[in-house]
Amino acid sequence: MAHSLTSRMSRLLISRQFISKTPALPIASSSSPKTFGLLQKSANKGIRCLSSMAAVPARPNNSSNNTIQINARTLGVDHGATKSLSPLVSIADAENFAAFAHANRHQKVKPFIFKRRRVQLKTYVGNERNIRHSPWRMNLVCQFAAGLTVPEALKQLMFCRKVKAPLVAKIIRRTANLADIRDGYQASQLEVAECFATHGSHLKRVKIMGRGRSGKKHRRHCHIRLVLREIDFPTKLVQAESINQKRRWLGYLKTATDDYEKAKVEREELAELEAMAAELEKEARKKKEAEEN
Repeated sequence: MAHSLTSRMSRLLISRQFISKTPALPIASSSSPKTFGLLQKSANKGIRCLSSMAAVPARPNNSSNNTIQINARTLGVDHGATKSLSPLVSIADAENFAAFAHANRHQKVKPFIFKRRRVQLKTYVGNERNIRHSPWRMNLVCQFAAGLTVPEALKQLMFCRKVKAPLVAKIIRRTANLADIRDGYQASQLEVAECFATHGSHLKRVKIMGRGRSGKKHRRHCHIRLVLREIDFPTKLVQAESINQKRRWLGYLKTATDDYEKAKVEREELAELEAMAAELEKEARKKKEAEEN
């Protein structure tokens, strides 16, 4: 993967005449009428910038074709000139796109374009209330997990020595399980978008002091709010500044693709078993009714 990404970078520096002669690729995703878009502008010295990316993602669970298949070699252009990208793309398309983004890394994408894509991604909210712990200390653990992918956050929390680290990991697992139940997203397809602690109902207690004096103290309580969001891998590849960061996200993409395909096969097998069980139950009911008659 590392060698292929480096070799593709040299092939993506093509001339202006080649760009002007190549037709635009059609949108290959059929799962949703609204798809991601990647627009580019060419100047006198070939490809100059990534100008914009459209806002609406194609859901991987709404169609049997979960990745956008683009045959760029037969059309004579590379992946950089395509117009549609899904959050979960194939490995070959992602490598081509990463090489194209790195070759044009001097051109920055506008922040509102990333926001437009981000607001369309699926999110899953988890929370835990009335935790007997200080919100300031709890925020140390929450901020430790925020911004990481779900597998990476669970791995880091496993080695965190804070007393409430297992509780935060439990909330992350519970919310990731909710995403799997609702839309079939696996943990490797999610990232921790938000994780923070807020003040709960603090209990006032008597503080016994020396020389017959007394004061008051508070038993601190807090609430945890967690938001998991599906990972937009094309956006991560664009935002990655170095080749090593792009290679890391390509590795995350490969893991997410493998996990999603395995879960899809398991769901199909489970659906077949449920259909067979329903047919057997129906036949047994008909046989019982025939014997009674």
